[in-house]
Amino acid sequence: MTYNIDGNVLESPYSLLISIFLCLGVFNLGNFIQYFLIKKKFLIDFKKINYFLSPIIGTYFLILFLYYVVIFEFNSKLIINLTAYFLLFLSMLSFKELNKICHQIKNYLIKNNEFSVYLIILIFSLHFLIAASPITHADAIDYHFSGSLNILNFGHFQKEILPMNNNLTSLGDLIMSLGLAIKAEQFSNIIQFLSLVSLIPFFIDNKKKNIFLIFILICPITLILISSHKPQLLFCISSLLIFIFLCKYFTKLNSDDLKKLFPFFVIILTINSLAKYSFHLSAFLLLLYLFFLMSKKKLLGYSFFVSVLIFSFLYLPYLLFRYQYFDTGILDLLRSPLPINIYGYQSHHNLLGGGKLDIIGTFFPTNILSITTTYGPVTILLFLMINNKIFNYKKPILLVLLFFTFVFAFGSNLQRFLFEGFLWLVFLISVIFNYKSFKFKLFEKLVFFQLILMVPLYLFFVIKIFPGSLSQEYKKKVMLETANGYELSSWVNKKLNENDILLSSHRSISLFKNKTYSDIFTWHVDLSKKESQIYLEFLKSKKINRILFYKDDLKKNNYKNCIGKQLFHKKKAGKHIGRNPFRSSKYYPAWIYEFNYKQIPECIDN
Repeated sequence: MTYNIDGNVLESPYSLLISIFLCLGVFNLGNFIQYFLIKKKFLIDFKKINYFLSPIIGTYFLILFLYYVVIFEFNSKLIINLTAYFLLFLSMLSFKELNKICHQIKNYLIKNNEFSVYLIILIFSLHFLIAASPITHADAIDYHFSGSLNILNFGHFQKEILPMNNNLTSLGDLIMSLGLAIKAEQFSNIIQFLSLVSLIPFFIDNKKKNIFLIFILICPITLILISSHKPQLLFCISSLLIFIFLCKYFTKLNSDDLKKLFPFFVIILTINSLAKYSFHLSAFLLLLYLFFLMSKKKLLGYSFFVSVLIFSFLYLPYLLFRYQYFDTGILDLLRSPLPINIYGYQSHHNLLGGGKLDIIGTFFPTNILSITTTYGPVTILLFLMINNKIFNYKKPILLVLLFFTFVFAFGSNLQRFLFEGFLWLVFLISVIFNYKSFKFKLFEKLVFFQLILMVPLYLFFVIKIFPGSLSQEYKKKVMLETANGYELSSWVNKKLNENDILLSSHRSISLFKNKTYSDIFTWHVDLSKKESQIYLEFLKSKKINRILFYKDDLKKNNYKNCIGKQLFHKKKAGKHIGRNPFRSSKYYPAWIYEFNYKQIPECIDN
């Protein structure tokens, strides 16, 4: 069994083609679900399929289904594989629906012969090419890929204390696991792209609103999310769609319809919370607002009962899972996605989410390396475009302000965690804006200016990374130039035997073909302390017999007498690289040593 990306995905371009067919299957699944609801007269006004929402509906259905399969370990690997092949079968039934969509788009273009519409098509095309590129993002080649592969191979979420970052994998990674069942590398990220497409019907109902969709599409954070293979964009978009419903459509429905819809919203928000820890905030705020609106319909008791029921069936199994394998209580789970009750994990949690957001850095790049970590100075104009119409949306704007306040006060120092609030604010402004005002005209001009600046960056991503999905030769070149640790891992993969188990000081463990554990935990534990025995026992139980050092990590050797003889050494084993063209680095050396796991813990000085 191999554990690296290259050994678990099809060669290019077959991986991309299968990924597209899988996405067609998800699209058709969403269509069937909508068709069933229409046939059963689920909602009075729900009379035709909204094709733009089909991928999101299909994806959430799959996540919910696979979550129960994996959390209860019901022949998980077999069912994940069968589900993937079922989606391939469904994809063969999609072409009739695709013809309808193409016909609708053609009619729309003829009817709205606007320059902005063609810009939107261009930007979406660039987004697709970026989403359809190979996995190169640092977090993805660290734990998202390896965590998803473990879910597929072992049929359950992470049960072990190492690798540390693999305990960040969750429901969001089930989609990648599904793709890996038939070796489709790009599947999960194309699904995220399709979630972005679902915004179209909510932002192009009049010509002037097109500019707000363009603004979302060219936001630097959108670029980093669509290119990262991180399960985040999909859940941000679903959060926005619920926000739109509460603002725009809730009051138009009767009590019976709201009773039918309420459980779906709670399920989506619960899945979001389980998929990524940061979504607890948006889920809480949206649920609070939903309770308020339901109380005005005299449905508060019903809402509370349904919420408790869904929490019990969805959230409780995950709580019990974490308690069973990590002894993590509910209070600790609400504080962190990591088992911070275990020695070392609180420090790791502080490292990942430590510090406060830089307000200036949120709007302006502090240096050329941070361009894709900002929202751009045009975002400031959103706040200035608030007018008297906002009083018609007092509660929604309060949600936005509360969201930003909590993230700035208690959240991570990463700007992408503001993205949901950003989307909510853009939608609100798109509803209340005055297209005759000077502020809007200035906003429109600045958005087009930002577009001119961003398109070259998009084109760079496309030219630099997407060719890796077209041929295997190009893919190796792309990985060498953009995937940090790929050159190092290629050298290591040639030196290790099939049965060797590696402990690596390099974090990109998804690039090594052997079973590999990250050395990150030594940043947070003192191996000479009694509390660290749990990690030493783990290393011994896994029979780790090789250890990799690179750059100057050999000087920071934490294992002392546990290290055996030097097996291999290379002066220019690799260099720190990434997808940012302005980041440069020199070559570093690397060493592979024997690791005497049988001598643990005696070889550690106490």
